[in-house]
Amino acid sequence: MKAIMIVYNQALTERVGELLDEVQVRGFTKWEDVKGRGSKTGDPHMGTHTWPALNSAILSVVDEDTAAKLLRGVEKINETAQAQGIRAFQWNIGQVV
Repeated sequence: MKAIMIVYNQALTERVGELLDEVQVRGFTKWEDVKGRGSKTGDPHMGTHTWPALNSAILSVVDEDTAAKLLRGVEKINETAQAQGIRAFQWNIGQVV
């Protein structure tokens, strides 16, 4: 099992939702109005007058095949939306209760 966390500009909400449906991810937790700044490029997303954009984040625990599909999907979104910002992070999950 893998945990996949996707952090993305809220402008990409519809595309991320479509990706989850496409790869048949049913279970996830979503956080809205997430603030932050990318480590490589892009503007801060702080919800302020100066930096008005905000992010959302989704965490889902899925099997390895689905994790790979999610990561590929995030790469595709990023190719066409680099200015908005989207990143995915993967962790190994030892046990789910």
